[in-house]
Amino acid sequence: MSRFKLSSITKAVTEAINAAPDVDALSKSLGAPPLAPRIVAEYGSLHSATCVDYDPVQRLLAVGVDTGVKVLGADGLSVLLATPRHLEPALRVRFVSSVGRVIRVSVESGVDVWDLRSQTLLASTRWPNEVTAVAAL
Repeated sequence: MSRFKLSSITKAVTEAINAAPDVDALSKSLGAPPLAPRIVAEYGSLHSATCVDYDPVQRLLAVGVDTGVKVLGADGLSVLLATPRHLEPALRVRFVSSVGRVIRVSVESGVDVWDLRSQTLLASTRWPNEVTAVAAL
């Protein structure tokens, strides 16, 4: 059985370290990607729930979360209506049951409106003044 010399092991480790790419230089040459990661799906409990509304006609529960509105219903229905811009806690959430829509107001006066049937965002805006109440007609 041959014995390895410490100098040959040191030489092999040094060569491996020198062969590795310079990660900092590579990162600088590529630049920063224009990414804005955000949650688009959630599983388990609603960790950021701040408000709720119940629609007795459709038997749906809307839960205001920091990423939008989580709609829960019978037979395991669970849909996250994600907001593209207002990523702050929800202040109010309300159903507009006559037209199948849900409204979310954030703590920074961001207002989002979704259509429940198509699960699409219909409107998203930020009011210059504080929004303190929502009335669904």
